[in-house]
Amino acid sequence: MDIRNIPTLFGLPEASELTELNAGHINRTFLADCGGERYILQSLNSSVFRSPEAVMENIGRAEAAIGQPQCRFTAVPHFIACGDKNYAAAVGELWRIYRYVPAAAGAAADAAAAGRAFGEFIRLMDGNELSPVPAIEGYHDFEAYYSELKALGGATADIMQTTDRLREDMERVFGSGLKNRIIHGDAKADNIVMSDPPTIIDLDTVMYGCAAIDYGDLVRSVWDGNADLSAVRQVTAGFAEGLGGILTDDEVSSLYYGILRSTGELAVRYLADSLRENRYFRGRSRAQCLARAEELLAQLSRFRRHESGLKELIQQEFRRGSCIKHIYML
Repeated sequence: MDIRNIPTLFGLPEASELTELNAGHINRTFLADCGGERYILQSLNSSVFRSPEAVMENIGRAEAAIGQPQCRFTAVPHFIACGDKNYAAAVGELWRIYRYVPAAAGAAADAAAAGRAFGEFIRLMDGNELSPVPAIEGYHDFEAYYSELKALGGATADIMQTTDRLREDMERVFGSGLKNRIIHGDAKADNIVMSDPPTIIDLDTVMYGCAAIDYGDLVRSVWDGNADLSAVRQVTAGFAEGLGGILTDDEVSSLYYGILRSTGELAVRYLADSLRENRYFRGRSRAQCLARAEELLAQLSRFRRHESGLKELIQQEFRRGSCIKHIYML
């Protein structure tokens, strides 16, 4: 079957125009014009997502939860059904499609809105359940990534010293029994479309994990570690508002370490990709993977230099946002 005809499996006209989008690392993504309407058509990368049906089951559950009337700050795409499923199998791949979500006219990047969206996502998913099959086996398992890097060899002594220190921090903070919540799993600024309300995309990684993972990834993606903490303050204030007071004190204290975890983990994954044959990040050469890893390690160093300021900022914004809990309880 020609890719242009895949939309017909979902009851749509065939694509008169099909443009491949190359922004993502994992899935093949197309902008499809079907009968004058634009849609996002994707095939799931089965070498990354070993159980794509479970991925789509989780997306369906997230769509149901985020579509509730109490949702104020965020939306998610609506995946069009093929029969009783939100995907279709064709040409040896699993495909899904949703209506293209454009950014609102004049919309600009808004760190506070992104924070609110991802915070509300965690709050609204609280109490739901996901498929018992993980989206990606071992995803966000820092110990596994670290062990793989060590086994591959080839990393410099300075890099291993940096990752050793990070590993010690991760064991101390995240080995202490923090609550496992449902999180987005890839909460970077690129995964927010500034529509009205902001729309969270790329839901393939919805998973169980610590809230600090989403917070850390969002901070990493909007702040380069310079002396101006305004972007972090905006993200943190929005995140606290969206969460509505559901985090424990220990979870709030872990948020700074979520910045280190998300940055260092991604660096380790790029380092491993620079050393192995089968790379996770599609289309990246060994040299590009190494260069990206070095950028992330430099960013990690800058985050460490701002430790006291970041911890104080986080506590301030969550104290200021504590009254929000009572709003959601009314």
